[in-house]
Amino acid sequence: MEQPAIFSATLGLSYPWHVTAVAIDPDGNRLDITVDCYHGNCFICPSCGSVRPPSLLLPETWLHRDFFHYTTFLHARVPHANCCGENLSLERPWARHGSRFRPVHE
Repeated sequence: MEQPAIFSATLGLSYPWHVTAVAIDPDGNRLDITVDCYHGNCFICPSCGSVRPPSLLLPETWLHRDFFHYTTFLHARVPHANCCGENLSLERPWARHGSRFRPVHE
């Protein structure tokens, strides 16, 4: 199994999310994981039920202090869509309850 597949499984990613790159710096005790989503996904508005394509992709970085004993930065482009006055974003599996990933505000 390749590194991206291993990390996708460990992060609990499923379609449309997938790991595109993994960079390990053993001397610096740092791990960088890049996550992307497959294009062509749409959102269902929870208010009106309309199907909306993403209107923009916003870059996000998340930090985990001890993921496989590494300080880990997860980098993702998260799709967003607007409907009914709301900014809808694709659910992020690494942000689920109990996850130790925290957003980094740059």
